[in-house]
Parts: sequence; structure tokens; C-alpha cells
Amino acid sequence: MKPTNPIVIDGKTYDLYTMTLATASRYNSPDQQDASVVLTLTPTRFEGDQVEQSQENNRTILFGSLALASQPAIVAVDEVSAAIQKFIYAEGL
Repeated sequence: MKPTNPIVIDGKTYDLYTMTLATASRYNSPDQQDASVVLTLTPTRFEGDQVEQSQENNRTILFGSLALASQPAIVAVDEVSAAIQKFIYAEGL
């Protein structure tokens, strides 16, 4: 993952994000799916072969329902759900 713009912390440029994603889906009705999401993005950089992360500058996005989410968040959840659905079909689950 890459940030929109590189992040500079203490004169060091972090041009990557390490991502942690937790999502829980549920149905409010047979045709209305909902989800809660926690997304943590950690600024990350490499110094040679060594990875360096700035945990104290994490960015966390969370919402308990799609009704509370921004339009870009709803699109992201839809795309993640579609990818998982493809995986379920591909694995015959």
C-alpha cells in the first residue's frame, strides 16, 4: 500500500503503508448486508534491507456500520467483499 503522498517523520520519508484489516459482515435483512471495519495503516520505509515502521503515526479508520461510512469506505468494503466472494467460489467453499 502507498500513501497518497509520502509521509515525512523526523526527516525520514515513509512511502509505504503496512495494513491491518479486520472486518465483520452481517445481514440486516436478506438483501441488505452491513459491515463493521477497522483499518490500521502504519507508515513504513526501507533503509537498505531493513524495514522501519512508525507505529506511533498509525492511521486508524473504523466504523461500526456502513451507514456511518463515507462513500469511498463503502466502495472499498464492496470491493473487498467481491474479492472474498471470488475466493469462496474459487475454493469451492
